[in-house]
Amino acid sequence: STGHIGGCWSGDTSNMARPNKRGEGPFVAYALVIGLGLGIFIYVYRFLAHPVGSHVSLEKKGQALALEIQSWAQQSGLSTPDALKQLGVGVGSCLQDEEDAIVLVPSYGQPDPELNGVLLQTADEKREVMIALANGVMICKNTTICWWNGGNILHTWLEMIARHGINNLVVGVLDDETWEYMDVHFPNVVKFRPKSHIPSSQLDTHPANRVSTLKYGLIKDILQMGYHALVTDMDLVFLDNPFNHLYRDSDIESQTDGFSNMAYGQFDSIHDKTMGWGAGGLFSKIFTLNVGCLYVRSTPKSIDLMNKVNHRLLHEKGWDQQVFNEEVFFLTHGDVRKAQVSVRVMDYLQFANSKTFFRSERHHFFPGHTATMQPLMVHMNYHPDKHDRMLCIMARYFQGQLDACDKLPGGSEKGT
Repeated sequence: STGHIGGCWSGDTSNMARPNKRGEGPFVAYALVIGLGLGIFIYVYRFLAHPVGSHVSLEKKGQALALEIQSWAQQSGLSTPDALKQLGVGVGSCLQDEEDAIVLVPSYGQPDPELNGVLLQTADEKREVMIALANGVMICKNTTICWWNGGNILHTWLEMIARHGINNLVVGVLDDETWEYMDVHFPNVVKFRPKSHIPSSQLDTHPANRVSTLKYGLIKDILQMGYHALVTDMDLVFLDNPFNHLYRDSDIESQTDGFSNMAYGQFDSIHDKTMGWGAGGLFSKIFTLNVGCLYVRSTPKSIDLMNKVNHRLLHEKGWDQQVFNEEVFFLTHGDVRKAQVSVRVMDYLQFANSKTFFRSERHHFFPGHTATMQPLMVHMNYHPDKHDRMLCIMARYFQGQLDACDKLPGGSEKGT
């Protein structure tokens, strides 16, 4: 270990092992240094013979991995340092400790030590954090700059988080107004100032999109330090602690914009009569994932995904959620290599968007006195009157006012 948490290399080589006469010394040290940069990846598994539930230290797994690397270097006719250079090592390289394997986590530069300290202070025992971004628009003192018909979403959302006892929240604060507001009203909420800035390529896009583009570089840094992140917007209400309802079996686990079973994917067909016998053809349809409620595990592929999305948003104008979904779902082909992450879609009736709750599946949730189903979350992404709908959800489920949402229309207009 070089003193950097999560088995990552901070660049300090002062306490690394030195070679002994037989050349065995460097291998463990180099194993803790290994990472991948410049878009090159290695995903190495070393299965260890140990009883289920027993603990094998990261150091021992590192030793096993070092033997793998030593063997590969010898077969390639390379010294270990030359082999590591060929693999693309760099500052910020990590070893991630999985249950039965050790995984090389790619490096895209040196992690931010300030952010690392915040995460160390806040993350739970599973190394999980909830991440949200906030600026003065969320406070909405000036109703001309917020687009949800007024209301202090920041205050309402943080009160909801406190109600559930969620203690692993970190808020990335983007301006002085929000920092000072939280100092006064929520002094115990952990916050930090992200060092990244809205890229020039996004300056003439929607204000919400401009803020959202900052997510991906931040998530990449968090994942690279070995933490798992639940990234959340603030225009939603959790009705229970969401960490209690995650499966954690995929690279990413996300809410859907879907409001039917098409959220999980469907096949459709075409019929081209000009083809005669070969007229038919199948194609797939799937709703976009919503990055406003997204759980991301620290894996090589998820780090690669965040790096790709962040790179595109830095250099091309676009809606961040569309870019994200293109990198998740579009296929590798020719010289185009996607991140190839594994995906779990959250249950659209449990982690519900506001169209699901108020419109498409309304018969499950309304009227409040006779509802047959209760979601775990409602995200107001389909409606402009966001704060009013957040308040009605909280009144209904937290205060027992079962009819609090009944008069709100299914869509954004009366009669819908």
